[in-house]
Amino acid sequence: MNKNIAMLYKNLNNIINSYHINKFRLILILLTGVLLSPFQQARSEQLFLKCIGKYEINRGSLIKPDWETSYLKINLDGLISIIYNKGKEKEGRTLIRRNSYTITQRDNRNIVKNIYKINRRHRTYIVESPQRNRTLIGTCQKGRG
Repeated sequence: MNKNIAMLYKNLNNIINSYHINKFRLILILLTGVLLSPFQQARSEQLFLKCIGKYEINRGSLIKPDWETSYLKINLDGLISIIYNKGKEKEGRTLIRRNSYTITQRDNRNIVKNIYKINRRHRTYIVESPQRNRTLIGTCQKGRG
């Protein structure tokens, strides 16, 4: 009887040890596969525009220049676009329709600050500022990014 128990005990130890070795090998193979595989970063297509415009409604004081230059980076997947205006970076939600892009910029309280409308065919752009009652009208050209 003791011989049978001793044999069972040895066989049980061999099975457990081989299971741990196989488990270790599997984890090692998975880790090397993850480390050696290249990480892919999803990037969407973007359009870079340089837009120059003049204020048309309620221009305010004429001491400051009447024109303004904005650089737009429009995400063509309809996500968030970036606007560089006067050295500040602003983000807005992009809506793409036939021949136009509409970027809506909101503040922290979800109130609309500016609405950028770009016509792709005529290369014109309009910035409406509902809070300040100002409208900027201008033209755009493709930039290098």
